[in-house]
Amino acid sequence: MSLNKLIALALIAMFTLLDNTAPAQSSESAEVDKRGNLGLETVTIPSNVSQGFVRLSPKVLLYRPLTTKDTISPLVIFLHGSGGARRPIERTKWTGDVKAFVSTRPGLPNAYVLVPQSKGLWDPASLDKMLDYILESNPGIDANRVYCVGYSMGGKGTWEWAMASPDRFAAIIPKAFIPDLSKLGAMVDLPIWAMVGTKDSKPRSQGIPAMEKALKGLGSKVVKITIFEGANHATTSGKAKQLDGVYEWMFSHRLPRPTKPDSSAR
Repeated sequence: MSLNKLIALALIAMFTLLDNTAPAQSSESAEVDKRGNLGLETVTIPSNVSQGFVRLSPKVLLYRPLTTKDTISPLVIFLHGSGGARRPIERTKWTGDVKAFVSTRPGLPNAYVLVPQSKGLWDPASLDKMLDYILESNPGIDANRVYCVGYSMGGKGTWEWAMASPDRFAAIIPKAFIPDLSKLGAMVDLPIWAMVGTKDSKPRSQGIPAMEKALKGLGSKVVKITIFEGANHATTSGKAKQLDGVYEWMFSHRLPRPTKPDSSAR
């Protein structure tokens, strides 16, 4: 046998041995964590997308509807408050917000639920990159029915993300936050339901009604607020969860938004 053939056989044997002894790459999907009509997947955003993230974790929790009559379904994004960054994201599964979508509710669509994590204030540009990846990777999500909900730091993140990208969302529900009123002009047509308690800090309890007044002054017909009498910053969260009709209102909105009548035709 020639020397070249011996070398070739030796190389084949070596690579075969390395392949058999190397750690196996799992091709089997892990057992789905299911509750009701939702199945949970922990998604890691690829490094070529996440390398520019500011404070945003590359890991997100994505809950998928297990059964649905629709070919595409809406997406609800929950942004946590400051306490949501204190534990690994894997230990924040199945929060109360998510559990609201576990059971199929009459009149409501089966929805995807996305829960990201931020190690500090939410960065709108990072959230945009994350959402782009999730939408591209999940054709079952209806990009015309994306909603964002947040409380406290998450309410601020919801507001500022929508302020930066108002055309991304069919509707938003920011709660117990301090609104930035500097760029309201682009948010006039965005359906907003904001919530706050009367005993919250003045920048919140007075800022949210001021936001509503300013938007209505600019012509908004789709902004509303709920003020919980006697509720402070901590108790507003529980009051909001007891409020009826919130998700019915949210899902009633979708993109593209209704066009305004052409005044020139009158």
